[in-house]
This record gives sequence, structure tokens and C-alpha cells, in this order.
Amino acid sequence: MLKFIQNLLNINVLLAGKIRGVQAYDEAIAYHSAKDYKAAFPLMLESAMLGNPQAMSILGTMYLLGQGTKEDGGQAVFWLGKAIAANFADAESVLGMAYATGKAGVKIDIPKATQLLTLAAERGEEQSARMLEMMQKGEGMFKSLKVRKNRPDRG
Repeated sequence: MLKFIQNLLNINVLLAGKIRGVQAYDEAIAYHSAKDYKAAFPLMLESAMLGNPQAMSILGTMYLLGQGTKEDGGQAVFWLGKAIAANFADAESVLGMAYATGKAGVKIDIPKATQLLTLAAERGEEQSARMLEMMQKGEGMFKSLKVRKNRPDRG
């Protein structure tokens, strides 16, 4: 009987955490939409820590762009990665772009960027498809990428 009561209490704690995660997310989104990133940030962090994949993705983006906090590429990669691991596919595009551009000090990793952007583009995410195209054609900030691809090996 004691084990049964402990299980019920554990379920109640989990449900309370889920409910609070949704509440914090809803409040954070309201602040974020109003561009009050300082107010949104702690609530988004709370929701992400309580397991909300959408909050993880937005929190990662907030770290990437310095919204309500200083830019932090390491935290951006961490939270976007957690969102992807939790099957929130929208984070693939943002993380792919971070790896492609090196935003917020993220180490540029073109193979990872290509993989993530391809997954997002295959789901119909147009911005990812455009960035992939720019990378392949060596346009804009990816001009040196095309030069490197076409340069013969020296050694």
C-alpha cells in the first residue's frame, strides 16, 4: 500500500511539473511576443527545465540571439540539441543555421549544418532550403566555401 501511495505522489509531482511548465511557457511566449525578452527569459528557462521541447527550442534561440541574456553559443547548442532530441524538429533549422554561420561563437561545422538544414528543408522549411542553396552556390557569406570546394588539393 505504501508503494502505491508513493507512486501516486510521484505521478502528482510529475503532473504538477508539466502544468507549471505549460504555464511558464504561456507567460514566456506572451512576453517574448511583446519583445520583452528580459521578462520572457527566466520563464522560458523554467519551462525548458521542466521538459517543454518548444521552450527548449526558443530558449536556445534566445541564447543564440542574445534575447534577454547574453549571447551564448554553448547554451544555444545545448538547448536546441535537447529540443531536437525531444522530437521538436523545428529546432533543426535554427541549430543548422548556427553551425553554418558561427553565430554567438558556435563553432562552424558545415557537415552538421548541411545535415540539419537538409532535414528541415525536407520538411518544407524554406529558410533552411535557401541557406542550403547559398552554401552550395557559394553565395553571400559562403563565398569562401565555394572557392574551397573548387580548389584542387595541394598535397
